Amino acid sequence: MIVGNGRYHFIGIGGSGMSALAAIMLAGGATVSGSDLRDTEESEVLRKAGARVTVGHDEANISDGLDGVIVSSAVASDNVEVQSAMKQQVPVVRRLHALGRMWQAGRSLGITGTHGKTTTSAMLATILRQAGEDPSFVIGARCPHLGGNAYLGRGDLFVAEVDESDGVLVDLSADVAVVTNIGCDHLSTYGSIDGIVRGFSGFLDQCGLAVLNVDDDRVADLSKRFPRHISTGIDADANVRATDIVQQEFDTWFNLWIYGECCGNVRLRAPGVHNVRNALCAAGGAVAAGLNARQIIEGLEVFRRPRRRFQLLEQNGIIVVDDYAHLPEEVSATLDAVRGGWPTRRVVAVFQPHRYSRTAWMGDAIGCAFQRADLVVVAPIYAAGEDPIPGVTTQWVADAIRHETNAETYSMGSADEIVPFLETTIRRGDFLISFGAGDISRVTEQLSADLEEALFCAA
Repeated sequence: MIVGNGRYHFIGIGGSGMSALAAIMLAGGATVSGSDLRDTEESEVLRKAGARVTVGHDEANISDGLDGVIVSSAVASDNVEVQSAMKQQVPVVRRLHALGRMWQAGRSLGITGTHGKTTTSAMLATILRQAGEDPSFVIGARCPHLGGNAYLGRGDLFVAEVDESDGVLVDLSADVAVVTNIGCDHLSTYGSIDGIVRGFSGFLDQCGLAVLNVDDDRVADLSKRFPRHISTGIDADANVRATDIVQQEFDTWFNLWIYGECCGNVRLRAPGVHNVRNALCAAGGAVAAGLNARQIIEGLEVFRRPRRRFQLLEQNGIIVVDDYAHLPEEVSATLDAVRGGWPTRRVVAVFQPHRYSRTAWMGDAIGCAFQRADLVVVAPIYAAGEDPIPGVTTQWVADAIRHETNAETYSMGSADEIVPFLETTIRRGDFLISFGAGDISRVTEQLSADLEEALFCAA
């Protein structure tokens, strides 16, 4: 299953990873169809590109003549379309397996990690494109400056975000593997943090050269097992380093060092130390691909953040930002960036917990994540298809935040309550940021539109 002629059906086509893979196959000449439970912006983009996308799963979508069915990790094996494909003996392939087959034709750079892999993938694709390499890429979010979340280039380099959620990454083999960090997530797949570490280690076992962020303790431990690697970091004495980091609002400056040589100062259009670490991982990937320091710096300076990665929605008296962060470490790092860039503003955070199971195991850690916020609004838990777990509620999350922080904290009974509440609570000079992997961006976008209208009427 590679880019080229053929007919393929995607079950769960509206997701970021699935839609990116479908776009690549369309661009390569394949005939693509797909289905999902609801329409997404990605679905509409694929329709305009020539895919046939339907809402709802139906065994009739699996027609004669299909060369393969590609299935999202979020789709269960008893799905009617999966069952229909198996009855008709149509090959059923998981998304990452299809991606692994696709990138074998060139030089593959797989970016994985618990946090930051989307941003790092976008940074690396930007660096390579700016250097004239014309790489292909598959990224887990829309990147306006790259023209979308997927692209089929003429060069032989293929940059791909590698999702670890279902454990399939251990079956992939990349020429260069980039590991940004290793945190606690997807316990339903791995069972424990030790299982998660074994998963990333298994991926590295299948790959050639590794690029490893050794600021992360677990990645640093892995680096001892994989001597053929490029180390990156701020705290550690790494092959690719950053020093003299200075943040000013949305931008961060740092000096880039490669193998002991200071190569120049970088202006990164992304706030915070965590984004500097992402940039170093991307720089390490570029070094592995054969680029020089000048090309890396030029690429980093033209990089722009993907959608929902500290995305500015409004800046007129009140700053409104939307962010995909949903794990405690991600929320904490992003709030550190807010404080670093806007130290005098009151910080209002809106948090949408993602999945009951994930919320349950986060426990007190999610409370600690909001220590840098002044006011926190907790939205209803985004179920993502899961059944509720007794005791795991919005109020439980709010209580954890109250217990671990001094933030003024409120829990909302429904999403419809959030915008009216915020409109009576926020004030000029505030920095408001929403967090979550679900649909919380709709709330923040509505608030931004209301604020813009109010400012327009007052003018």
